Parts: sequence; structure tokens; C-alpha cells
Amino acid sequence: MGTKNKLKFGIPGGNLERSIAKLFEDAGYEFKVNSESSSVCIDDQDIECFFDKANEIAFLVGAGILDGGITSKAALIEAKAEIAEVCTIGTPSSTWRSSKVVLAVPEKSKIKTLKDLNGKKIITRLPEITKSFLKKNKISAEIEVSHSANEAKTSVLADAVVEFTSTGNTLQLYNLKVLEVLLEDANILSVIACSKALKDSWKREKIEGIGILLKGARIAQEYSGLMLHASNDMMEEVLKALPAMKKATITHLRGENWFDVFTVARKKELRKLIPRLRKIGCTDIIEFNLSKVIV
Repeated sequence: MGTKNKLKFGIPGGNLERSIAKLFEDAGYEFKVNSESSSVCIDDQDIECFFDKANEIAFLVGAGILDGGITSKAALIEAKAEIAEVCTIGTPSSTWRSSKVVLAVPEKSKIKTLKDLNGKKIITRLPEITKSFLKKNKISAEIEVSHSANEAKTSVLADAVVEFTSTGNTLQLYNLKVLEVLLEDANILSVIACSKALKDSWKREKIEGIGILLKGARIAQEYSGLMLHASNDMMEEVLKALPAMKKATITHLRGENWFDVFTVARKKELRKLIPRLRKIGCTDIIEFNLSKVIV
């Protein structure tokens, strides 16, 4: 393609910056953040990166200002635009818990049911998700928009709060209890694109390629490769033990009654699997990291 072709692609920063950087690096990109200019660049001259919050990226893609980008499930809903979800990446990293959007009230509140919210004030950074929920449940309540963590403000400024939670610890800290779950897996990341970009075959292929690589890098964070040697007498028991994504690759060692076995398994599973394989009698057991798993 000619040098005039550029893909305008949004990359989220803030608390996602470190996880996103790791994903791009594992996907094979050089990822550099300029803290002074709050900008980011990758080693692909065809991609012009835009660095901002996930909700801004969703809005700009929806408006057709950006061709594509990475955003969260919650931000995608908040944007209220016709945006194509090219692929789902998952949570930002293996260490991130899946979060949800909940409606919570003070523990001593007289609000016990959804109907009790009528005529009350709800503070949130997620007005569109809140409006949709209230409309669905035929509730008339005032929405106070505040683009920050709102748990501490609830008792003073509002009767209820719609906010993100993963462990529930922050809600408990401010003596709040969950009345209803509005959205599960709110922080799941996706690669998105505007309709105009998808009609351009070059941009579509470029965005889909980014999605494949990032998703592959994210899946690889959960898995490890495993190689080992097993004798013919052990093979039946070994194959029963292996929780492979697909069947293990087995190679007969020339001139011997032994086999080379290769498989892929979740890292957490390997904590129990490796001692079990050693007990069976397997030798030369090697666990190794994967950079990408494309399924």
C-alpha cells in the first residue's frame, strides 16, 4: 500500500497503560509512551496511534474520527453508537479480576427494592448504562454525573450509586450494599472499528490483524507450553492426565521405546499436572512461556 494509507487507532491509557503495553509487546510490537506529551507510538508506520481513556476511544470510533481502537465493554455501551466489535481480547491481563457494574445503596438506607429508587438521586460515571437500566425497570430517578470514583460521595450527594466493582471491598469500606447488578464483565476489552473503516479492505485487514495478535498474546498469558519424555508403557496414563487445548503432539524417538510429548495447558493446571507426570515416571519435563496462542 502507498504511504498515504494510515490507520487511526485508539489505545487506552490510564490504569490500562501497563497491561496494554505488555499486550502489544507480547504481540510483537515496540510500544513507547511519551509521558510529557501523553502520546504513544508503535513500530508500524501505517498506524497513527491516539492515546486516551477507553470511554473517549469508544466515542471517537463511534463518531468515525478514529478508524478503530481498544475499549472496554462498559465504554462501548456508554458510547451509544454503531460500532463493530472486531474481536474480544478479554480482561486487560491475567492479574485483573473481571469487574461488574452495580447499583449500590448505603447499608442503613430505606431503599430495599428497585421501586424505592423512584424520586431518588443516583450518582454515577456511567449515565447511559444507568438510564437504560432505569428505563427497563420503569424507574423515575435523577442521575447525577460524576466522572470519578463515587463510593465516598454517595451518602452525602445521592441516595444510590452505579459504579464498578470487582471484589466489593471498596463498597464495604464505604458501608454500601449491592442492590442490583447492571452489567457483568464490564472491563472486558475489545478491538472495535467504525463502519466506514470496515468498508475499506486495507483498514479492515489491518484492524483484524491487530485483534488477532492482541487476543493471541492475551490468551498466551494464561497458558504455558509443556514438553516431556514418556515411555510406551506410560503413554495411556500420560494422555489421560493432559488437559490439552487439543490433542497432544507425540513424536516417537528413533530407535527407542520412548516418546517426545508436546502440549499446551493453563499455568494454574500445571501446578498439579507436573508433579503427577513426574510420579507417572515422565522425564525431561520442560515448561516454557508462550508469546501468542492463536485459536
